[in-house]
Amino acid sequence: MTHGRSFFHIVASLIILHLSGATKKGTEKQTTSEGQKPVQCGTWTKYAEGGIFTSPNYPNKYPPDRECVYIIEAAPRQCIELHFDEKYSIEPSWECKFDHIEVRDGPFGFSPIIGRFCGQQNPPMIKSSGRFLWIKFFADGELESIGFSARYNFTPDPDFKDLGVLKPLPVCEFEMGGPEGIVESVQIVKEGKASETEAVDCKWYIRAPPRSKIYLRFLDYEMQNSNECKRNFVAVYDGSSSVEDLKAKFCSTVANDVMLRTGLGVIRMWADEGSRNSRFQMLFTSFQE
Repeated sequence: MTHGRSFFHIVASLIILHLSGATKKGTEKQTTSEGQKPVQCGTWTKYAEGGIFTSPNYPNKYPPDRECVYIIEAAPRQCIELHFDEKYSIEPSWECKFDHIEVRDGPFGFSPIIGRFCGQQNPPMIKSSGRFLWIKFFADGELESIGFSARYNFTPDPDFKDLGVLKPLPVCEFEMGGPEGIVESVQIVKEGKASETEAVDCKWYIRAPPRSKIYLRFLDYEMQNSNECKRNFVAVYDGSSSVEDLKAKFCSTVANDVMLRTGLGVIRMWADEGSRNSRFQMLFTSFQE
């Protein structure tokens, strides 16, 4: 995520995590280094106009025992197109149970699956239904190959074709702290962050006292376009505003209380131009276990 800049600019975030994997059924599990934690596959990178990512060591053979997760995020009203290079080879297996690429339509490992791919034929072009794609590359302990190279770019979301191009978003961030307090959407206009007609993507950073955690209780909540998460939502993050720290996201008629495991909570409200009557009010309380 970017802070202090307009989300009108296309932002792509690749989160690349490296974990040890498992070998085929009937063989012992292997690790990259016995007794040591696995290292990361790469770093968090951002490209304004799309970018490229590859399996480890591409175009040489990828190493054994790898599990790399890539998360791509587009700006509001954008979708993602993912293209795999023809120079592609991943160990084939029945239903791609061993080495494989798995692609999901969303930011999580439980988002709807688009497909699982392996073998010598590169996957077809893949397009997300919204702002995120989740891609996992898995390699077991045997039969490595050259892997893959993938390119991603962004296209307008067809769900918003009648609304046109989103205007630049105002910078909208708040810093809050202490043992308790109120976070509410009316702060946006009261503190001059945006007018009542502008689309907003606002964040409230709540910092608890040392060694404390945070409990969040909704006092008021209503989304103008209920169940349309692309148009309006309230999200809660635990520890940072990165997508992997998303704790809960509300865009329907009900919002539940949330208990955080860290002392940093981030509340995010997204509302497009036609959803500015969406509102919320939340009480935060710090506590120690």
